Amino acid sequence: MDDQLLRHLYHRLFHHATAHGSRRGRYSDELIVLIYFLAVLRERSPHWACDQRNWPLWMRRLACPSYSQFIRRLKSVAVNQLLATLNDELHARLPQSRLKFCDGKPLVVGGFSKDPDSAEGVLPGDGWGRGYKLHVIVDCTGRIDAFAVTPLDGGEPTTTRCLLPRVSMRGVILRGDNNYDSNLLYRAVALSGGRLIAPRKKPFTGLGHHPHHQDRLRAIAELESSPQAMRAHCHARVSVEQHLGHLTNLPFGLCPLPNFVRRQRRVERWVLAKITLYHLHLTLRRQLNLAA
Repeated sequence: MDDQLLRHLYHRLFHHATAHGSRRGRYSDELIVLIYFLAVLRERSPHWACDQRNWPLWMRRLACPSYSQFIRRLKSVAVNQLLATLNDELHARLPQSRLKFCDGKPLVVGGFSKDPDSAEGVLPGDGWGRGYKLHVIVDCTGRIDAFAVTPLDGGEPTTTRCLLPRVSMRGVILRGDNNYDSNLLYRAVALSGGRLIAPRKKPFTGLGHHPHHQDRLRAIAELESSPQAMRAHCHARVSVEQHLGHLTNLPFGLCPLPNFVRRQRRVERWVLAKITLYHLHLTLRRQLNLAA
């Protein structure tokens, strides 16, 4: 599977480079991206990926940059734009629906890590930890429409409000858990043309004297007046757990952060590459299903 995905990326990268004349010098942006994907697929460090002895045989005809050259180029704007473009292309090939989910996933580092960009935060069911958090808006078909990486103490409603402009929300129902019960988020989703549904942290209690957004009042009335509506909401929310489980349980999926992935810019790049591979996997699987 790893080799198949890497071959697909190779053909996409170098066909695109030849067609558009984007190759530059001996070490093109496409080569740097391909080597980085090799490291991400194998869960190895960039230093390992810069050793040509670790490459598949069919890759060894390509030029191999030194480690210092590779790292310098990997930080460049052009290479990071190419990574984002690949993900956008694969994302656009996948179907979409009008049902989406928002959720967060902790990316924990060691308790004694010296990473200054990480932070302490609450882990679901596990007390406190240190690291980062992946915030996502996921379509019910499985594609990840938008994501962001923050320190572990990053607020889920606040980050989701920042993700909304990246997603077409017209006519969309966005379902979240009780962490997303926020008047500001209800308002932002409504202004984007969608509707948020999230249960309260303390259901069947009073609303106080502060004004509430009409969509929040509507969601409270819908979820708390009918047990069937609450069960249907929880049942629908299972989808996002399944999709995140698929993202993390694939052989090349988003496992716990390796010890060489520290500082936010590296974590963001690593997560982007993992999500790109996940979208490529979904694209290939969909093509096989359509051909069957």
